[in-house]
Amino acid sequence: MTDFDTLRIGPELAPLSERERAEFIRTAGLLDRGTCPEGFAGHSAVWARDRDLLIGQGAIVELSPDAMPQRARLVPRHMEGRTRVALIDMLAVRPEYRETGLEERIVRSLVTAFAETTPRPAEALIYVGAARAPVLLSTLRGLDMTDEAFR
Repeated sequence: MTDFDTLRIGPELAPLSERERAEFIRTAGLLDRGTCPEGFAGHSAVWARDRDLLIGQGAIVELSPDAMPQRARLVPRHMEGRTRVALIDMLAVRPEYRETGLEERIVRSLVTAFAETTPRPAEALIYVGAARAPVLLSTLRGLDMTDEAFR
């Protein structure tokens, strides 16, 4: 386990080889998918390492403004039709790091990257976690780390 002094999160920490990637995917219990859900395209990805060990990953993918069938199902009627929609995808952490708050740190890193793109979204709907729970960008940005509140 780590005290987070040796932990790093960033887009530059991608797997060094296909073998490292495959081993991480297997260890983390993630299904290996090579594509985004229909209508979505890659936006940002980050990986986490503890020293040299790959311990986590996540990606945020964004729904195309032209993906009208998906948009009709994913954006509530009361929200503006051009509201940006994103999905946290391929989120995984090694089992021994799951109770450390690392997943939340990865999600927050992805949300920050998304929020800082041009044009900056005033609001967005981001689907998070295996349950694909819809969360407003403003809520994710407005709260500090919450992991410890649930322990």
